Amino acid sequence: MATPDYWSEPPVETATPEQNSVVDLVFTTRGQQIPADHAWSLSVAVTQVLPWLKNEICAGIHLIHGAQSGNGWERPPDDGIIELSARTRFVLRLPVQRVTDGRALSGQTLELAGYRIDLLDARVRPLSPLTTVLARHVHATGRDNRETAFLEDVARWLERLSITPRKMLCGRIRKLTTPDRMVQTRSLLLAELSPGESARVQRQGLGPDRLLGCGLFMPHKSIGAVHTSRQELSD
Repeated sequence: MATPDYWSEPPVETATPEQNSVVDLVFTTRGQQIPADHAWSLSVAVTQVLPWLKNEICAGIHLIHGAQSGNGWERPPDDGIIELSARTRFVLRLPVQRVTDGRALSGQTLELAGYRIDLLDARVRPLSPLTTVLARHVHATGRDNRETAFLEDVARWLERLSITPRKMLCGRIRKLTTPDRMVQTRSLLLAELSPGESARVQRQGLGPDRLLGCGLFMPHKSIGAVHTSRQELSD
């Protein structure tokens, strides 16, 4: 069976205002280190303060990334440590009507597997209309570990959002640990979306486990460096 082609040219589509209904709430932070595998402990800590997050379809908790994350494709080993700096941010994706409620996290200290991080002031960041977006983690269903199988699953998810994928790249498998399961993920870059498609996939997300940081897209300025170094993504 032929491998699907996920590198084709897009049609022209005008921008839409869809991104305005969902925003990112960006917190400055104070801390030294956190575990790289902190998805579960972060979700627990945040939802203890904001229990209503579990019922918000468009809400999500971005995982925290340090200087090692580079342009989004690189991370410390799953059992490693992330070094924090004054530039480290914690980001919460929320429906715009929940922003005031989300600010309750300001002044909170989160305990992440024995490490502490303080959340300070927060600002609202609208979703970007850029037509290349990156998710650091997208749930990999586990039916097999082939890159092509993952991209086929992604294509089906995108179809439900009325998005036809044209250019997609994924990274290698990563693992997020919870008390009762191991969540396999891959990073995913979508390129040459229309502005409306970009807004839609950022607002809706892709796949399950949004409160574990999965399926949350952020703008990415260029695919050039990623495409030329594609071999590194599977190392």
